Amino acid sequence: MASSKKKRAETEIEENNEMIDDDPVSDGGGSDEELMDQEMEVEFEARIPQDSDFHGIKTLLKQLFLKANINLSELANTIISQNYVGNVIKQLNDVDDDSEDDFDDGDPVFGVMSVINLTERKKDLECVKEIISYLVDKCRTSNLGEDGNKIIDIVNSEDVQVGFLISERFLNIPIEIAAPSYESLRKDMMKAVNKKMKYDFGYYILISKSYRAKMEASGDGGNKLGNQLFYSNPEDEILSELSDIKVSYSVAADRDDVVSGSWDDEDSMEAMRTVMVFTADKYDSIIQTLKTQLGQT
Repeated sequence: MASSKKKRAETEIEENNEMIDDDPVSDGGGSDEELMDQEMEVEFEARIPQDSDFHGIKTLLKQLFLKANINLSELANTIISQNYVGNVIKQLNDVDDDSEDDFDDGDPVFGVMSVINLTERKKDLECVKEIISYLVDKCRTSNLGEDGNKIIDIVNSEDVQVGFLISERFLNIPIEIAAPSYESLRKDMMKAVNKKMKYDFGYYILISKSYRAKMEASGDGGNKLGNQLFYSNPEDEILSELSDIKVSYSVAADRDDVVSGSWDDEDSMEAMRTVMVFTADKYDSIIQTLKTQLGQT
């Protein structure tokens, strides 16, 4: 059986006390301080999505869409069914690469990267219709102005193929995985296009998890950070600078269970979503910018 492994990203992650509290006593009788100072090398790799990844992918989609009326089960199954584009991020296991059976529900999904053709799949998938309705509703009800109207026109257009980018991962996954993920997806789409599949997009749309300081955060009724946005995925700040359209809206009312960790410091940050749109001819330059700014070659 062919291996499902596609590429590997390696990084060192310094473990903190929260991550090692499950095993407070070491074999050598070391102190808690010694345990906190330990560094653990963790390797991640991108793999082709499989049926066993369903729950992990759905969990990552939940942290993006929260309480939105979108069939996340159907969306997760769609990502798996079109696994010739995109990948899931797993921790590298020391097993035989030719045995896919070793990767089951006990092998958690740390990230997912994919793209959905909104223009084509809205014809047969309810979840895609719901994503479009969600975007249209947010643009109409969140006072997003002319940029919001542009997004409505783009997602409803029949004249251009629109790709909905999905780039989700947990907060503890290193940013170094970003550029390889976007580059790998680009190669997957090019292969699909060569096979006459409809992945030749005119626009890409990405919904990013973002945050801003609440008005009362400064304690004097003001907001020292103004409307400055912060992003869960740091590379999204780079994408926002290169996007043709960018709008943001609050999802604070929907955020009662965060599966990816919390940015709220004593409730000082307001959860947002930022919708970014860029033309397809910018995709390659975005990859290069990510590599440059993240120090990759």
